[in-house]
Amino acid sequence: MRLTEFIYIILCNWKVYQRGKRQKVWVARWREDVILEDGRRVRRLRSEVLGPVVYIPSRRQACNLLEQRLRPINLGIRPLRVATPFRGFVLGDYSNLKLPTMKPSTRHSYQVVLRRHLLPYFGDHRLCDISRIEIQRFVNAMFSQGRAWQTVRNVWIVLSSVFESAIEFNLLDENPARGVRFPPQPPPKEPRILSRDEIERLLAKLREPFRTMAILGLLTGLRIGELLALRWRSVDLLAGTVRISESVYRGAFQRPKSRRAVRGIPLGPFCLDLLKALFQRSTWRNPEDLLFARRDGKPYAASYVLQRVLQPAAVAAGVGHVTWHQLRHVHSTLLHDLGTPAKIVQEQLGHASLATTLNVYTHAVEATRRSFGNKLELLLFPSCSQISERDFTREELIQ
Repeated sequence: MRLTEFIYIILCNWKVYQRGKRQKVWVARWREDVILEDGRRVRRLRSEVLGPVVYIPSRRQACNLLEQRLRPINLGIRPLRVATPFRGFVLGDYSNLKLPTMKPSTRHSYQVVLRRHLLPYFGDHRLCDISRIEIQRFVNAMFSQGRAWQTVRNVWIVLSSVFESAIEFNLLDENPARGVRFPPQPPPKEPRILSRDEIERLLAKLREPFRTMAILGLLTGLRIGELLALRWRSVDLLAGTVRISESVYRGAFQRPKSRRAVRGIPLGPFCLDLLKALFQRSTWRNPEDLLFARRDGKPYAASYVLQRVLQPAAVAAGVGHVTWHQLRHVHSTLLHDLGTPAKIVQEQLGHASLATTLNVYTHAVEATRRSFGNKLELLLFPSCSQISERDFTREELIQ
């Protein structure tokens, strides 16, 4: 390094050096004025990785890169950073101002992610010191621990939401969570679609009113939160429709998942007869009363109807592990198998995107695929119909 360049670095109160053995990177350190939470102005040491030596071959280029990053500070374009701790911001302004604006279900899931993952890792960091490379290390560490891809993605979404809120409150200039890389997403595990015989065995093991609830879920595709929030004023037995306008989560009523989730669903004669019988048996018949209510009139917990009702009945019926969400997949798949237009299936399920209906909730039934395969054989090779009419001998199968 030239003497003039060294003197320039000393005067500017920053330096650039290499770190690492196999993959060397340029690291910058400098002192920057920050504002503490009590309003005092202090000077703090900051460190940031500029990039790999492979892409920044010379020290002069690394110094120029750092100088460009510090120029807004030196010129007074960017306001001073506020040295707010991550934990203090999350437990303070974020929890008091941002979380209350979310739906109860979203707020609960965010709080779980913050408590389990983000506060233990970033809690002692300052917001202004958390860099993209630090977040990338955090994401990579979660994958190395065997976390599911979607779990890591959800954690990243909450972390990004924290930084976006910090930008709104003028505590940060940019979101360091943007640009973090993820490995390719593995193919999702498709839920097993119950056969007609399995559905009959499952329903036979369910007691009322949960048998009616399961049938209504199969025939309408309602989410479990929407089923538990149904009120008698939402059911029009004369018109044969049910109106979905709210859902329930952990005892709190909320708006449905999206605008399209607010919808009307037509009911068939069999379903209407079940609801009429449910109305006659129910002790809660006022318009504001729930269809599926506890003895005190309050909604069932989704965890209760899953763990204490549906899953034990599925085990007793010999159909394996079954969830309420799985019944929603069955509804979508069977509608598609009947030739129902995709747009109608989307409206039935209340999805905001048609791609979600087709790519996530609709699955190919094996018997239907085999049937279409046989029809294609007959179309292309009519002579194969004569072969399929007789049985193969063991010798022919071996050949």
